[in-house]
Amino acid sequence: MNHKNPWKTLSSITQYKNQYITLVEDKVIKPDGKEGIYGYVKVRPTLGIVPVDKNNNIYLCRQFRYIFKDESWEIPRGFLDDKETVEKAVRRELNEEAGLVSSTLTFIGSLRLSIGVIDEQCKIYLAQDLSQDKNFKLQKNEIEEVKCFPFNEVLAMIKEGKILDGLTVGTVLMAKEKLNF
Repeated sequence: MNHKNPWKTLSSITQYKNQYITLVEDKVIKPDGKEGIYGYVKVRPTLGIVPVDKNNNIYLCRQFRYIFKDESWEIPRGFLDDKETVEKAVRRELNEEAGLVSSTLTFIGSLRLSIGVIDEQCKIYLAQDLSQDKNFKLQKNEIEEVKCFPFNEVLAMIKEGKILDGLTVGTVLMAKEKLNF
């Protein structure tokens, strides 16, 4: 889907930067011909993993999300490190966040998250043939709990608004299609 860009960028300024995000403000000419600004966040490449065991259960991680001051059940996810292959990053994040090892990884697509303000395009993987890493230690500064849920229970949690994380909602629905549930 390549369409002619109706926006014209006049200049671009980095307003803030850390190891995870860059806040950019562009001076633009909008599609209506008027000058304005467009602010957005650039992020390092990201990935999300839907770990599904042989009984069609999904492993989710419970995290406290600072921005919302609330807990959230989510799929394991993370950033791709410099000079790291996507597959290596998927395996690393799956192990770091959920203590799982997968012998079968399947790319199932990409999702663009918060498309109007963040340039994040997350690569999504289905992880199957799972085993538990016996040396796993929960990262208490990040993950509070890892729990296995029946697939249908996760779908019900989404329908009931108990899971609000867009990446988790999108990836669970993608996995449902891939697994023909």
